[in-house]
Amino acid sequence: MKQLCGAARTGLAIAIFAMGGMAQTTAAQNDPQPGGSNAAANPQAPESIGSFFKRTVTFTGQERLRVESTRGSYFSATTADAYALTRTRLGMGFEPVSWLRVYGEAADDRAYFYKTTPPSTINDPFDLRQGYIEAGALEGNGVRVRVGRQDVTVGSGRLVAVGDWSNDAKTFDIARGTITSGFANVEVLAGSPVLLDTTRFDRHKPGEHFYVAYSTLKKLLPGGSLEPYFMAKTQDGTDAVKSKDGHLGNADTLYAGARLIGKLPWRFDYNAEGVREAGNYSNDVVNAWGYVAGGGWTVSDADWMPHVSSDFVWASGDDGKKDGFHEAFDCMYGLNQPLNSMTGQVSWKNIQDWRAGMDFLPMRKLKIKIDFRDYWLATLADGLYNSSGTRTVFDAKATSKHVGEGVDSQFIWTLNVKTTVVLGFGNLVRGQYLKEAGKTTGFVYPSISIRRDL
Repeated sequence: MKQLCGAARTGLAIAIFAMGGMAQTTAAQNDPQPGGSNAAANPQAPESIGSFFKRTVTFTGQERLRVESTRGSYFSATTADAYALTRTRLGMGFEPVSWLRVYGEAADDRAYFYKTTPPSTINDPFDLRQGYIEAGALEGNGVRVRVGRQDVTVGSGRLVAVGDWSNDAKTFDIARGTITSGFANVEVLAGSPVLLDTTRFDRHKPGEHFYVAYSTLKKLLPGGSLEPYFMAKTQDGTDAVKSKDGHLGNADTLYAGARLIGKLPWRFDYNAEGVREAGNYSNDVVNAWGYVAGGGWTVSDADWMPHVSSDFVWASGDDGKKDGFHEAFDCMYGLNQPLNSMTGQVSWKNIQDWRAGMDFLPMRKLKIKIDFRDYWLATLADGLYNSSGTRTVFDAKATSKHVGEGVDSQFIWTLNVKTTVVLGFGNLVRGQYLKEAGKTTGFVYPSISIRRDL
């Protein structure tokens, strides 16, 4: 019954959008000036309704189907040999004047053949994904303010991001202000993450808020940019978090960081990011670190354009001692998949991740990415965390930090400007840490998806 109701709601949404599009087309056909309005031909003539809506209303849409097959009982949430994920998005924007825009987007995300109750990250029937109003300089330099539910990615996306991989990508209820100039961009955000709920319309997560001040300095370095930032996350409530001595309380985590990214002569590129976390976690004092450093080289700017790259990712873990310090790095709402692995089994938390890879274009519309990864725990007394920040493996008696290694690969075929097919493969081969923890299998994760923009 729930699936039928969800399908009915989806059908109703499609019908509404379709009728809106038909109304727009009909009105445009009744316009006595094909391809333009009376106002364009005669500035003193009133603009027709059809011309007004054609000029001010836009429609967006996307459909995606992905089939996944997981192997590895210790890491897979389902016993199904394969399952299908569908994602449908329909949106409408209204821009009556050049400095004002209203946008709304509905989404319907479903999992089929999953064999068990799918999590809300892959199954969330018809819901409001975005709904906001923005004013100011919508394009180019100037000031812009956007308020409402929206997707947003800040900087590298390692701390705040929506991402495209998850079937039901998270969004935020926020107020967002941006100042853009030729020298620097400054972005300020304040709000809450949206809590996915399959039983009712999604709402912001109670008691949890975050704040961001992010700057991009464009001309300090030739070919590069320096991006200093400050963030904060609050978790309110007498039982929001638990300290290591068992005391329940709230948390206030402060993030001070900077990112450096750019290009060098002879087709070299580089990136680096460091974050220091402080604040309180109930009775404990937050003391955590995370950093990333890497670079690449485009071997040739002709033919296949092969680009080789490597980076090292590190984030602190907690040793579990009741010493009054909370040392596990918190990557907030960051994009961990596929930044840290396509399998989703590794997070930017208590990890050492070395990656080496290559991407190239064997055909004009085909891009191939292949990465090798080697994972080690940062702190042996802590465990392994997946892409959602949940600890999935813990062995208090472990003697080795080596989690394992794996290969991530993606074949991205752009059929046309609206249609893309992606074939992906990721795996995690057991290292000594997983073997000591009694994990008898690794993890294999192939997938194929097709996405079409409407």
